[in-house]
Amino acid sequence: MFITAVALSFALSTTAQEPQSHQQAVNCTGVFLYTAVLAAQAAEADPSTENQETAEMAGTLLKAADAGRLAAAAREGLSTDASGAALNAWIEATSEDAEGVIERELEPCLNTYAYALD
Repeated sequence: MFITAVALSFALSTTAQEPQSHQQAVNCTGVFLYTAVLAAQAAEADPSTENQETAEMAGTLLKAADAGRLAAAAREGLSTDASGAALNAWIEATSEDAEGVIERELEPCLNTYAYALD
């Protein structure tokens, strides 16, 4: 059920935007990391075409967000190591409520990185 909602969100997202800050890019990278893990688990449990496509989309979005994170870090004068540390800190801070974070943050992140799905 959750993965179906994620797939529907992917399908409905159409407006691409640039990340406004490194923190936003870190946030979206984390959201897509969580989403990719859940989608991969669903695809492994039920390798339907829909689940496989959702897992592939999540992976594509994760790659785009991670590239956006590194680009935002460079724009803001942060090192790759500092950016990675920020992502790790974000993951630690949100790991107890990963699904809640996805529910709250998926749509804005999709709006930012929808271009990656074209």
